[in-house]
Amino acid sequence: MINWGNFLLVALASIGFTVVVVSLFSLAMRLLTNARHALPAARKGKISAVRSEALNRVTSYLLFLICAFALVYGIYLIVPYFHI
Repeated sequence: MINWGNFLLVALASIGFTVVVVSLFSLAMRLLTNARHALPAARKGKISAVRSEALNRVTSYLLFLICAFALVYGIYLIVPYFHI
């Protein structure tokens, strides 16, 4: 017999985790795009553009790293070979 309470809990956790990972990846892409748009002004020597470009680029790379860790953790949970 199917335990519908646990099934619903797993479904909601999966959907929630997916929404979080996709949102983080989308935010990282947006920040990376902002960094690329600030690059021409940063090359001209504008201090605010240099700071903006660096902050956006570093933050986007950190968010990509978080997404990569989430992917590796998901693979770890799925593949039983890693549970030895």
